[in-house]
Amino acid sequence: MCTSTQLLALTMGIEMRQSWRARVLLTTTLAVLACVVLSGCASVRGPIVIGYLGGLSGRTSDLGDAGRDGALLAVEEANLAGGVDGRELELLPADDAQDVTKAASAFRELEAADAVAVIGPMTSAIAVTVTPIADELEVPLVSPTTSTDELTGRADWFYRLYPDNSSAARKLAAVVHDRLGHTRVAMIYDLANRAHTETWARNFTDELTLLGGSVTSSETITSGELGTYDIAVDRALSSEPQCVFVLANALDTARLATLLRGAGFEGHVITSEWSATEVVIGYGGRAVEGMMFLNTFDRESTTSGYQGFAKRFRERFGYEAGFASVHAYDATRLVISQLDSDPTRAALRGRLDGLRSFDAIQGGLKLDATGDVERDYFLMTIRDGVFVRVE
Repeated sequence: MCTSTQLLALTMGIEMRQSWRARVLLTTTLAVLACVVLSGCASVRGPIVIGYLGGLSGRTSDLGDAGRDGALLAVEEANLAGGVDGRELELLPADDAQDVTKAASAFRELEAADAVAVIGPMTSAIAVTVTPIADELEVPLVSPTTSTDELTGRADWFYRLYPDNSSAARKLAAVVHDRLGHTRVAMIYDLANRAHTETWARNFTDELTLLGGSVTSSETITSGELGTYDIAVDRALSSEPQCVFVLANALDTARLATLLRGAGFEGHVITSEWSATEVVIGYGGRAVEGMMFLNTFDRESTTSGYQGFAKRFRERFGYEAGFASVHAYDATRLVISQLDSDPTRAALRGRLDGLRSFDAIQGGLKLDATGDVERDYFLMTIRDGVFVRVE
């Protein structure tokens, strides 16, 4: 039998062991709870995802690649500066392949990946397809280079840093009529991006007619269907134009210019900025010498801000920045500038709707209440294989 002293000692030992076990259990429970809480916080404080939608394959990939690289540089620079409210940014690119079905699917995938906004698309045909989806899913869509009139003046989730076709068409028609002295213009345009080309063609025709000129022939091609190119060129030249206006991507513009020169046409070839990438020079060679278009940025700008950007872009990607990369860089910077401690889609849309100006890489931009923008234009040509400004 235990004595009273032994019984007391045994009881105290049991209580001490139980107390120790209780403390261990409590400590373990608190540690587990802390891990759960911290894990949840880490999830909330993870990177802010910005989507990018552009043609990264196919005949318009020069535009899509340049836009992606401009957006990526903006994200990388923002992260070096500390991110947004202490959080890193992540650019998530998606390929629309210049195909409306693939574009719709890619946009939905970006939304599912919790992208706070999507930079892009880079062409009007894709923009008119995905804008209704952006409205449905309530995701801000900020295009660097979309110009179709179909999206002008609408209160939606679509924003852009590129002017619509009407203003550029009026200015280019004036250049053709007043500066070059041409009254007879043939047109060749691509139906694969008709949201861009048809509105451009209509606006240009209307303005040229008002000035006293005329469009002698209006021919169409479908990008990639090479048999349509020869037919379009033959019909355009049969109308005896002084000037031919080509509305197509850079690769197709180079091909059409080569056919025009091969057929003996010696007049001016003009185009929209859509064609103005290094691809048109690389594939067009002598055939695109003297080609004219309007640029929405000054390639010869000597401002320190632009020169610094151009140098950083060249060092990062190994080629010169063009209009697509410049505008994508600005579009991404604009989105980042409007993110804060509440980086939600709804909050971002509210701030974008209230934004009336933005300090772009080449100066201030004016934005209206529906997310459209005003820009200056610069008349450009190709001389000795280089884009140069026409004074």
